[in-house]
Amino acid sequence: MGNLMGYKNAPEKRNGRLFYEIWGDLEAQNTALKIVIISMALITLTALVTAFLTYKANRVPVVIRVNRAGNAQVLKNLPFNNKTGMGEIVYFSKSFVREFTGFNSILIKTQLSRALNKMSENYGKKTLDAIIRSKFIQKMEKANVTSKVKFKKIKLVRQTVNHDELKLYVIRTVISNVGSGIKNSSAYEDKIILKRTKRSIQYPFGLEVVYFASLKFGGA
Repeated sequence: MGNLMGYKNAPEKRNGRLFYEIWGDLEAQNTALKIVIISMALITLTALVTAFLTYKANRVPVVIRVNRAGNAQVLKNLPFNNKTGMGEIVYFSKSFVREFTGFNSILIKTQLSRALNKMSENYGKKTLDAIIRSKFIQKMEKANVTSKVKFKKIKLVRQTVNHDELKLYVIRTVISNVGSGIKNSSAYEDKIILKRTKRSIQYPFGLEVVYFASLKFGGA
């Protein structure tokens, strides 16, 4: 009795177990295993997501090639070293001219950014410096106009192993965003020189602009 009373009056332990749990160690081990399994599952999931995003960013793009008859042909898993066709050259050139000269005061920054991304690194830097110096973006935003580009004729002037030179005859019409009235309409002869490069994520067409010039003919 004295021992029992002594046990009752004994101070409680603040650290550790007060009594022996026969399954306590096994439960502790199970809890630790659960934590390890959950951690491994999270690591595996993160690795799978990272692998998927990496594949998506570096996969070969799907190219839609247009033949001489104007029919579209979808080529899946096209190798990066595939030769650029004439349909792609024309489409690339027209896209660049629209982005670089078909200005919209609201979308001017987006358009110029896309056009600059189609240029070679050196030519793009020189062009961007000229745009910044002339404050062209600020002027276009204040003008509040929209330009429409209509292609009248596209001519392949010269073609070598590494370069393609084209002339594009276009009519650019400037329309006011305020009154929707035509402010100016002029005919131009655009000259563009493209350099053939290895297809990549940055240059999926395998082309980059190394020179562009526009000569005004007068009113359309």
